[in-house]
Amino acid sequence: MGFLRMLNRAAFICNVCFLLALSILWIRHPVDPGLASLIIVMGFVLSIILNLLVNGWHLIRRLSKKSLRDIPRPFIYLNFGFLILQLILLLK
Repeated sequence: MGFLRMLNRAAFICNVCFLLALSILWIRHPVDPGLASLIIVMGFVLSIILNLLVNGWHLIRRLSKKSLRDIPRPFIYLNFGFLILQLILLLK
């Protein structure tokens, strides 16, 4: 369960980078292009992959009636909300 908790936190960090990457689209000249490219890759690529992995893992654990008590509920709901937002933007 420790690995799932760590993966859940990493997905949340990538989701924050997703919000930052969306904001970079509206900024003409970001301060540091290297940092901007890291945020864009983590936000648009890695966050979708981690969200699919984490939410799939949560779904499998929930269907097999295993407990998710070690993971805080807000992380679960936020990651699922970000996944829905990312899928809407991806399919748009």
